[in-house]
Amino acid sequence: MNEPSLRYTDERDKSYGIAGMAITLVACDGEHLLAEIHLDAEPGECMVMTHDFGFKGNPRMSAKIVWEQTLKDLRITTSMALGNLACRRYILAGKGLSQEETDGLRDAVRTEAHEHCSLEDDEADRLFDSCYRYVDRIFRHSGIRSVADGFADHLTRRRTLSAVEAIELLAQLGLR
Repeated sequence: MNEPSLRYTDERDKSYGIAGMAITLVACDGEHLLAEIHLDAEPGECMVMTHDFGFKGNPRMSAKIVWEQTLKDLRITTSMALGNLACRRYILAGKGLSQEETDGLRDAVRTEAHEHCSLEDDEADRLFDSCYRYVDRIFRHSGIRSVADGFADHLTRRRTLSAVEAIELLAQLGLR
């Protein structure tokens, strides 16, 4: 099977992908996890997260707490990846996500869920489907286009946003 490329086609595509991740992060109540946004960074490094995000491995924390936090971070990461793609497809290209794209993301989530949370495929699929439904509702909402357009435009002009600037911008644009 030929896997579709999820790479950015140009700077505009990238700015909408980042907008989608920022919108999704705020919608998932994860704005406290954002440190900065850099349009000129390499893909995968544009959204700088705080030290609270990601695997901690603190030996003083119970295994259950570490697992729950890792699962929560996986849910946010999955939602942000879907938000990136949904914003680029729904808002920028005016179409939906293809089956190949969602299958590729689903496979990546399965791998991460198995490796970091010891989830079986059916459990990972439930997590993915839940994130997908939520992100789909966000980006099919009629008011989200103006938010995404405004955020992507502002990011393209500024190039870098602090977490506070990004969150305030999203609020000014009508998110929350």
